[in-house]
Amino acid sequence: MDSDLFKFKRVLEYFVVHQNYVQSGCSESVNGYEKYIKPHKDSGTFKSSGQGYKDDLIQKQIRDWDIICTHHICINIQANFGDYTSKKSYLNWQDTGLNIFCEWKNNEVKALNIGYAYWWMKPTGYKIKVRRTIEELNLFNDNGDNALLEEFFNIFVHEINDYDNNLGEYYFKEQEYHQQVKQREIMEKNKTYVNLLKTNYNLILTGAPGTGKTYLAQQIAKIIGCGEINMGFVQFHPSYDYTDFVEGLRPKQDKSGNIGFEPKDGIFKKFCENALLAYLSDANNAPKYVFIIDEINRGEISKIFGELFFSIDSGYRVTKGMIDNHRSGKSPLVTIRTQYSNMCKHPNAFDEALGITNANDFGHFFVPDNVYIIGTMNDIDRSVESMDFAFRRRFAFKEIKASENLGMLDEMEDKDNIIKRMKNLNAAIEKEESLSSAYHIGGSYFMKLKLYQNEDKSYDYDSLWNNHLEGLLMEYLRGMADAEKKVKELKEYYDLKQISSRDVDNE
Repeated sequence: MDSDLFKFKRVLEYFVVHQNYVQSGCSESVNGYEKYIKPHKDSGTFKSSGQGYKDDLIQKQIRDWDIICTHHICINIQANFGDYTSKKSYLNWQDTGLNIFCEWKNNEVKALNIGYAYWWMKPTGYKIKVRRTIEELNLFNDNGDNALLEEFFNIFVHEINDYDNNLGEYYFKEQEYHQQVKQREIMEKNKTYVNLLKTNYNLILTGAPGTGKTYLAQQIAKIIGCGEINMGFVQFHPSYDYTDFVEGLRPKQDKSGNIGFEPKDGIFKKFCENALLAYLSDANNAPKYVFIIDEINRGEISKIFGELFFSIDSGYRVTKGMIDNHRSGKSPLVTIRTQYSNMCKHPNAFDEALGITNANDFGHFFVPDNVYIIGTMNDIDRSVESMDFAFRRRFAFKEIKASENLGMLDEMEDKDNIIKRMKNLNAAIEKEESLSSAYHIGGSYFMKLKLYQNEDKSYDYDSLWNNHLEGLLMEYLRGMADAEKKVKELKEYYDLKQISSRDVDNE
């Protein structure tokens, strides 16, 4: 017999004998005991279970036959609550997902299977390539026909020789599964926000600076089915106004070189027009459009939105049915006309949807049913006080705490230590009479640690404190007589030299 095939057969025989021996309660009557188990028992080198990857003693028991085609076959025999019949016991071609499993009947191995173990799945998934009984493999018989054994062996070797391709498939399945699991976790974790957005159409994420509100807004948008091309984004600032957001006059040069002005759509109006066109093309399947307004409270809200306050109200989102009823005269829509509508010479998409052909009536606007708005804001920002009740009435508000949105730290090397420092510091911040959870330090600040890495790739926590956190905390405590002392105390909590009375691991 070919040397590799001979060794392969011996490994299979030892694997089957060992499995039967330990599962039977170490009965010496199992077939193959005298040949494979007794010598190790007599010499004191027998080990009933273990994982060969770690060069356990159990691996040494097949050392004479474990190198096949210049690579190791590892033996893994592990009990699952005292039972060795689970797929936790297997032979493995080292460093691959290719395994040989036992098939049991009446507490005895009856067949062997070659297959892949998708160990990352919960429960573990398996893909069987081929199955052969003990008799078909001619195990424990040196004189019979080895044709099916050789076929079994060739399939095993073929899978290894073709492993580059299989690895690609294997890796893809692993990554695909991890992505699915992560997506389910994200959906479960964020279902409160998603439901708020779906119900109200308009959502404000508030909280301390750096808690990942913008990151979370993008996640929410993706969860409800919004792709990159269906997502709008703008950051408000004190100079931002209606002409940027809805519609404004912009200079235009005619053929003679004369300069005039013409109305130009702002970013939100263009966004709604694109959403409307997609909605009208297929209203049971229309893609959802999510417009994210970062730092929404930094702009002068009434100045930016103008008459849009009416249109963004969840009760005034326009559906396909409402448009059809308007066109047929059954139930006319109440819509707005923009501030520069008197300068419109051609119907826009909203006019066309409503069937408006009279030039004197051009310039309508409404927000279609597939448009959602997410705003983010720091609720300790002084500009929050300028937000009027009309604005607050049209949005659902949800606070995002620093301890609730830590997914952004998954890529960080020292995640556990980072979270421990952050939670300990925030617990200490919250103990200060003049502060609260609104002043927590969010995960985004700790992402900056990637800028401060030592030669050994460890993070320089002092640099993060000196360059980013200390100044922020001084600003929080400005005006207090003992501000500097309090900041020094907070540094000790940050360095874990003091542990807050609150349980930081269960905050």
